[in-house]
Amino acid sequence: MYHWPLMDDNDPEDRLFTLGRALSCRVRLAVLQNLARGDASVGELVEHTGATQSNMSNHLAVLRTAGLVTAEREGRVVRYRLASATAADLVRSLTVLADR
Repeated sequence: MYHWPLMDDNDPEDRLFTLGRALSCRVRLAVLQNLARGDASVGELVEHTGATQSNMSNHLAVLRTAGLVTAEREGRVVRYRLASATAADLVRSLTVLADR
């Protein structure tokens, strides 16, 4: 799991900073929008975003650290999905704000 340097997981401001950093990248936002439509494998996310597989793995680690996505192994494939209804609400809210 990736941790930002000198961050305290128990500090609400640090957790908010981690969330903000996770949302500050176009690729990660595209991943969240894709996952809002349903779960996906790394390969599917690579196909939708154009990122490389190793780069995608790093982006997914950041999103997992922020508590926005979870992963579940299905045989040889790892499927990613939004971690909660709150994460889905956040993605919808960001999309609405961006469309204004």
